[in-house]
Amino acid sequence: MYTLYWEYMAGSIVAHVMLEELGADYELRYVDMGAGEHKSSSYLSLVPSGRVPAIELPDGTTIGETAAIVTILGEQFPQSTLTPAQGEPDRANFLFWLNVMATSGYLTVARHGHPERYACSGNAILQVEQKARADLNDFFDVMNEAICGEPFFLPGGHTALDIYLTMLTEWSEDKAALFSSRPALAALAEATSRRPAYRAAMDTHHLPKQAA
Repeated sequence: MYTLYWEYMAGSIVAHVMLEELGADYELRYVDMGAGEHKSSSYLSLVPSGRVPAIELPDGTTIGETAAIVTILGEQFPQSTLTPAQGEPDRANFLFWLNVMATSGYLTVARHGHPERYACSGNAILQVEQKARADLNDFFDVMNEAICGEPFFLPGGHTALDIYLTMLTEWSEDKAALFSSRPALAALAEATSRRPAYRAAMDTHHLPKQAA
């Protein structure tokens, strides 16, 4: 049994979709970050960084950070093609782009969505948000050019990179504008979002009406 610690519309989406794709036996434990549950002593005893998501593995080990979770899940299900195995041609490119998405992409999304975490004064917060928006545009331009499969990121077919990149588009202020000049990204996100595992996870992750 895997246990995924999650929050609405957070980075836990990629882990949740992977668990669905893998057919893993798992349960969800909601972490209310708005109420500060990620800073509670009980959560910090599991995840000292206090970040969400985290996943408890069947052996009782708990790890955080999306790139680590993606890698570990792939290793624990070697029969899956979601993460290329060691020695496979796409392995190096997979790990490279996974870490680009987890650093340049995911952290820039966080900077854009929560600029108040990166500055103190009102003017500085506005500048952080503006710079993050520009950086996100540059990031998605790079992603659009890097996609070398059709429609997926790697030539070998659907992998966790497609899940991760589609997740990053979920936080876009204007998806139509995001996709209009990035046809490869648009095709990848459309194909990924149609998969039953992605739809199942997003049914959970969309904010409930009372919390919207």
